[in-house]
Amino acid sequence: MWRKGMLSFLSGLLFLYAQVLFMPALAIAQITPLILLPWLIHTVWKHPQEISLPTVFLIGLLYDTQLPGTFGMHALFFCLLALLINVLRIPFEHDSIVAKLIAIASSNIVFSTLLFFANGLSWGIDTRLYLMSAGAFLYNFVFSAIVFALMQVANHLRIVLIDD
Repeated sequence: MWRKGMLSFLSGLLFLYAQVLFMPALAIAQITPLILLPWLIHTVWKHPQEISLPTVFLIGLLYDTQLPGTFGMHALFFCLLALLINVLRIPFEHDSIVAKLIAIASSNIVFSTLLFFANGLSWGIDTRLYLMSAGAFLYNFVFSAIVFALMQVANHLRIVLIDD
């Protein structure tokens, strides 16, 4: 069990480095896509709650150290999203595409809403915040769906060694 947890944490670190180093290059109108959301959905979907919840908390906390103004906010949001996705996946089959799409959509909606209120409390709610939140939701939703689909394809690949 500790091996699965360590592999999950290491994959989270890989996605965290991708978020910090490469995702700012994909920013559109000051909206940076969050590659950690599809990783979070994949981790919660693939591992039990005893492994996924501490892993997403630690990765969220490490991500918050990169953003000094939000220390602890992403760790809390990631834990809430992990609990939400875990509840959403229970009534569905393990490989249900519809359930995975529901998890992607709902996690993006909840994350965008929580981020909207957190930013609204920090800087005030105005029209610019509405537009930024709507743009961030759409961009993150499309980006999350594409990255999650690629992660699913990569998860089903097998390496076959043939010795001639």
